[in-house]
Amino acid sequence: MINARQLEVLCAVIEVGTTAKAAELLAVSQPAVSNMVRHIETLVGLELFRREHGRLVPTPEARHIAQEAQHLFAQQRRIASVVEEIKGGSIGRLSIVATPSIGQIILPRVLAAFTKDRPKLRVSVDLGHTEQIAARLVSGRAELGLSISQPHHSALSVKPIAQGRLVCACPPDHEFASGESVRLADLNHTRHISYSAETPLGRVIDAAYSAQGISRRYSFEVRHTIAALELVKCGLGVALVDSFVTPGCDSRKVAFRTTDPDLRIEAHSATSNLFPTSRLALEFQMFFRDYVSEHLEQFPAGI
Repeated sequence: MINARQLEVLCAVIEVGTTAKAAELLAVSQPAVSNMVRHIETLVGLELFRREHGRLVPTPEARHIAQEAQHLFAQQRRIASVVEEIKGGSIGRLSIVATPSIGQIILPRVLAAFTKDRPKLRVSVDLGHTEQIAARLVSGRAELGLSISQPHHSALSVKPIAQGRLVCACPPDHEFASGESVRLADLNHTRHISYSAETPLGRVIDAAYSAQGISRRYSFEVRHTIAALELVKCGLGVALVDSFVTPGCDSRKVAFRTTDPDLRIEAHSATSNLFPTSRLALEFQMFFRDYVSEHLEQFPAGI
């Protein structure tokens, strides 16, 4: 079997016609090229060159081999280019699983910015609650998780990635929209859309109510902030939602107000300790953190 280096020598000799010039082209000695030519002829069992007037004239067989070698060289160049693109983060595959408020609102905007100069990047996005995120990461079905609550699993590496807050979403004509902030206690005196006590946000809100010495009351129960926001848009009541769902909301359908007290939350990123995390995923993780830090406060118009 002829290897790539032998093919390179063969093509060089065909191109320049002498072993001396081929040696100069390849930056090796002339005897090394001559020995290589003889070795290739022995290897294939064919005469590849005729010696005429001090030059090596390739046989048809040699030219045919050299022609096929060009496909190999082109593939090598392509592989080298792909390696450089991977190192530069412009090609590859990125698999993300996120909670709905991040995955449906913020994440598309971050991906649009991240992939702008990476047209060959393949991205897979899935949505799920915190337990589903953990399951997909530890099974290797996703590489990066993004959640507004902290996943708890011994096989995960979890870190805060973005700061946010809970805000009150209300119809624009609601009495809450006329003020600058909404007190938690006041939510109990209007049609209130809120979360099951078993959900991460439900626990956060219940803790805030408990600190105020009151209990939470609500008319509609949901599991995700996206669902709560859609009910608000339909005029069914008001809801506390995380600020990660506020970008791009139509101010004609929903208004956002801060809460009293201010309810800060953190979004988290998670990777699996059972599988190596690609350079691309780590790069996107940092890009997401920086993008949200820079842009999130600009998103919630009216807050």
